Amino acid sequence: MATRAFKVKQGLLVGGSTTEIGNILDEDDMSSDSATALATQQSIKAYVDSEVGNVSTNITVIDDSSSAVTLDTSLDDLKIGGGNNITTTASGNTLSVALDAALTGLTSVQIDSLNLQDNTITTDSNADLTLAPGGTGDINLTAGADVNLPANIGMTFGDDGEKIEGDGTNLTISSSGTVEIANTGTMTVQGALTVTGDLTVNGSTTTNSSTNTTIADNLIELNSGISSSGNDIGFIFERGSTGDNACFIWDESTDKFTLGTTTATGSDKSGGITVTAGTLTATCSAAQYSDVAERYHADAEYGAGTIVELGGVNEITKAATELSEEIFGVVSSNDTAAFMMNDRPNYNDTTHPFIAMTGRVPTNVVGTVSKGARLVSSSTPGYARQAQPGEATAFNVIGRALEAKTDTGMGQVLAVVSIKA
Repeated sequence: MATRAFKVKQGLLVGGSTTEIGNILDEDDMSSDSATALATQQSIKAYVDSEVGNVSTNITVIDDSSSAVTLDTSLDDLKIGGGNNITTTASGNTLSVALDAALTGLTSVQIDSLNLQDNTITTDSNADLTLAPGGTGDINLTAGADVNLPANIGMTFGDDGEKIEGDGTNLTISSSGTVEIANTGTMTVQGALTVTGDLTVNGSTTTNSSTNTTIADNLIELNSGISSSGNDIGFIFERGSTGDNACFIWDESTDKFTLGTTTATGSDKSGGITVTAGTLTATCSAAQYSDVAERYHADAEYGAGTIVELGGVNEITKAATELSEEIFGVVSSNDTAAFMMNDRPNYNDTTHPFIAMTGRVPTNVVGTVSKGARLVSSSTPGYARQAQPGEATAFNVIGRALEAKTDTGMGQVLAVVSIKA
């Protein structure tokens, strides 16, 4: 069979295609761009070689410092490596770049307005720095030495009503309310302590161990605020092995001051303090009251001003006769006696009245009395009268009136008296 070319006069349809192939072209640049022509092998190869030859296989990578690295992708691989605190991982067609969980070797970090550099944390401008643990978490500062605040910069609390601040020398704790130190042990203040406001001490014992105690107040109040007192009040001076303690006590049972010694201490609060009367040595240059008196045992209760004589069932009795030469004296009282002798704890005005030894004392008189008149006993028991001319003797004169009495009834005048021995 003879070999010859296969010619198609009309277009060629292949399979179910609707595009009719009308020509086969040999164009290296594919310039006709025909949709109905086929290309030869040579023209296809020439076109592909030309296009591939125009594509660069080089890639340039530039870092933050503008340093450039160029590599040929047809010959080299591009590797993205991590650095300090950065780790890269590749999986499938994904490349991941991540910060390490723990960062090391950083010299500074800025987060919003927060700056971390070396050992210093700062904020931009006047921005606050807030440490806010979640929930009930604490803020713990662990330091090998001190936690330092600059001078004149303090720590405030809540709404700034409380503040602690130092100026490099002095520390100030200020509060718009109460400052409470709730320690269970002993609080020690070394150095001087000055309280400019009121000081209230609540507790069972206040101990002052200072060498010298000075008080500017001119009044010291004991038993302050008590509604009624059944306990003795005063001062107890501890003497150690020298002897019983010394004391100066207000005796509630007798309403009198007692001075002496006692075995009691400051812890003996209940009831009375047993005191052995002591001696007070003093020089008296003046007295508020006007007579010297001593207690004597009476056979009845006699009021102040009563004229008494030695006798009766005890030591003294009421004078009851005219011009008695047995007169002993006049009953005095706590209100007039300047010095009271023989004042024993079991003696009182009912059983042992004070008798004026000498001095001024209100005296019972009956009838009119002239100022300066000598007084003698009257027929009215316990009363004196003015001596008439020729009646007064050295044995019956009680004293002399220092004031006049103009009525004829019973009363009193101030008289200067002395005891009759």
